[in-house]
Amino acid sequence: MSLRTTAGLVVASPTPMILLWGSQLVQIYNDGYREVMGNKHPRGLGQPRRECWPEIWEFNAPIFEKVFERGESLTFENQRLVLERNDTPEEAYFTLSFSPVLDDNGDIGGVLATVLETTAQMKRARVEEALRESDERYRLVGRATNDIIWDWNLKDDSLEWNEAIVSRLGYSKAELGSTIEWWYENIHPEDRSQVLRGIHAAIDGGMETWSDEYRFRNQDGTYGAFLDRGYIARNSAGHAYRMIGSMLDLTERRRMEEALRDSERRIARVLKIETVGVLFFDMQSTFLEANDTFLRMTGLRREALQRGELSSELITLPEWMPRTLQAFKELKANGRFTPYEKELVRPDGTRWWGLFAGAQLSENECVEFVIDITAHKHAEQARYESETRFHAIADLAPDMLWQADPGGQRVWVNRRWTEYTGQSSQEANGYGWMEAIHPYDRNAVLDKYRHAVETGMRFRDEHRMRRSDGSYGWFLVEAVPICNDDGDITHWFGSANDIHDQRMTMDRLEELVAERTQSLAESEERFRLLVTTSAQIIWSTDATGRKAEDSPSWRAFTGQDAESWLKGDWKRVVHPDDVASIERAWQRSTRSGQPYLVEYRLWHARSDNWRWVAARGIPLRDGVGKIVGWFGTNTDIDERKRAEEEVRRMAYSLTMAEQEERRRVSQILHDDLQQLLYALQMKLRMVSNRLTLDRQMAFADMVEETRELIKQAIGTTRQLTVDLSPPILKTEGLADALEWLQRQMLELHGLDVELITGRTMPALDEDLRVLLFQVVRELLFNVKKHAGVDRATVELKQTQQDLIIRVEDQGLGMHKATGAERQGTGFGLSSVRERLRQVGGRMYIESSLGRGMQVIIRVPCNTLSVGNIKE
Repeated sequence: MSLRTTAGLVVASPTPMILLWGSQLVQIYNDGYREVMGNKHPRGLGQPRRECWPEIWEFNAPIFEKVFERGESLTFENQRLVLERNDTPEEAYFTLSFSPVLDDNGDIGGVLATVLETTAQMKRARVEEALRESDERYRLVGRATNDIIWDWNLKDDSLEWNEAIVSRLGYSKAELGSTIEWWYENIHPEDRSQVLRGIHAAIDGGMETWSDEYRFRNQDGTYGAFLDRGYIARNSAGHAYRMIGSMLDLTERRRMEEALRDSERRIARVLKIETVGVLFFDMQSTFLEANDTFLRMTGLRREALQRGELSSELITLPEWMPRTLQAFKELKANGRFTPYEKELVRPDGTRWWGLFAGAQLSENECVEFVIDITAHKHAEQARYESETRFHAIADLAPDMLWQADPGGQRVWVNRRWTEYTGQSSQEANGYGWMEAIHPYDRNAVLDKYRHAVETGMRFRDEHRMRRSDGSYGWFLVEAVPICNDDGDITHWFGSANDIHDQRMTMDRLEELVAERTQSLAESEERFRLLVTTSAQIIWSTDATGRKAEDSPSWRAFTGQDAESWLKGDWKRVVHPDDVASIERAWQRSTRSGQPYLVEYRLWHARSDNWRWVAARGIPLRDGVGKIVGWFGTNTDIDERKRAEEEVRRMAYSLTMAEQEERRRVSQILHDDLQQLLYALQMKLRMVSNRLTLDRQMAFADMVEETRELIKQAIGTTRQLTVDLSPPILKTEGLADALEWLQRQMLELHGLDVELITGRTMPALDEDLRVLLFQVVRELLFNVKKHAGVDRATVELKQTQQDLIIRVEDQGLGMHKATGAERQGTGFGLSSVRERLRQVGGRMYIESSLGRGMQVIIRVPCNTLSVGNIKE
């Protein structure tokens, strides 16, 4: 088709068309295309395509390349182009088609383009889509918002509500009125006329918005407070035809505002607590506000506080500033810091100790709680001084004394140890003392000692220890665990008694018996010589226990004559309270042939007093193993026994002091800290709710996290208060406390306890009441842990002589050998017996395997007050 023919078709076509001819794509277009050209016509007629439309050449170039080189025809529908046909860029849409045109030689000589502009249709479609999206958003907002949205058609007074009116006010859809009259009727009668005047004044007065606060009736007849705001839509003449608004429920906010005022009043009361100092400060450590208690503790004046002149540097000693700065750094990083203690100074120069705990309240405000622990620190100092006195006394003892931590690591030895072994205190600490044990005995001693530490059992062993000169001597070494009120081992105390002479004597006697010397006269002469020269009491009897030989050492110690000794009148010089136990031990040994071991008090003539001795006897056997006599020794152990008694007395005093401290701390936690935490939690809840309403969710989440931490702190302090000192022990008797324990064991541990008590029970000293309560609790823990049953019986009764407590179960039972070491929460039955002994009490155990266990505790009525106990 020739150029002339194609151009004629283009010009004659009513459809907008353009012919682009030649390599320059010269434009030839018809009248329909003139609308597309804008003010580029008539300059564009005959103008190359690229010069006319440079702004869309990037779009055109690839098309023309495909048409010319490949002969392709291309179509584009609603193609967006940005044209500058009217001197400024404008967005336009076109449906385009491009086809190749052949020249007279049959080659592609140009491109024929049909152009239909669809800009108006596209814009109309976009407007319609925007309207649909707007309506959909309106419906979604109506569903999503908590506000009650209403739509009032002012032409027919019809009224539509969103779904919030159903969920917030309780109305069903059937109960909702469809006209404005229903809204009028449910406004509180006292508010109705005011609301109607205001809304009609806004409509009639040409205003765009209206708002008012009023009470509106809920479905259940109650009224809530609402803030109602509406937008008035008007036509071009200014006449209102529609009004859309939302009702914001203020009921909870009003309740919160009142609660906040109550909280502020409670916080003001909290700041008046007289035992806990409260301080508010900024992130530069400047004091902002404090209660009177804090000012009294620190000696600071409120006038200086109000002038902003106070900071932590003024009351913190220089040596405590690094710890203070560490706490402040922790506060910045974590929003709170770990409680710590430090010593401070008042303006008058006096010093005091405080326990500090704090948290960050906002970006530049923190709160700190302070408890004055000066008395506690002084008590610690007193305990330290007491321990120092004890160590001084222990250094005077003839035995080697030592102390170890709960894990058995030695932490202290007395002077006798260092003098005998040649070890320094540092060398003996930990397990360094093992170096002083004979190499042949060392492994066995270590195994036995570690077993005692692991099981909490008493340690007792005889082994050889190295003297500073390199020689070895025999010692009787004993160690006992010292426990706190919960039965946890706090430390071990031990002694090493020099029995080398006794052991050598006994070994020598055994050698003499083993050798069966042929000359009895010579043997008896050597024995008499040994008895005469020995520093210990040495004695012998026949097979029946009758004294066979005089004992000069016995007579020298007791002042008894030989005639009284030989006719068996030894009871006159033995303490009356010990006679029965000596006889029982002697009868057991003579019947069984086992060595005779017993400790008792023997009259010492020189000091005119009773002294403790350790008696040890072994049987002498003939060639067929028949006992033909007994040989034994008595060793003076009075100094050791006194040291042990002093240790027990000090342990008891420390136990009572610890119990008093636990009660004091428990009272502070309950009366002060818990109340403060409750108040702070309530205030934070109000702040969180307010932040939620104001849609400050990030801050609200942070406040909620803080509330959760405070909630955990409340739970922890509540449980810690009960664990430290059950409140009922302070106000009620032992029977009431056991009833509380009965409930606790069932609720927390699943142990059903049957409690039997008398009608009237004696009033007990509080310390004794606490001790007996802890003993019963420990025995019940033993039942739960070891008996294999879920039931137990506790009986509390009083006779004329004793207060009696019986704890019984029908469980697995036990051997007597293991019973003393059975533990519940930490201290075993042996520790229970020791604690009872401190108040003159006794404990009896009846048990066998498979037949349960019964524990009887007796406390004399004349010692029902701890104050009556003789130290």
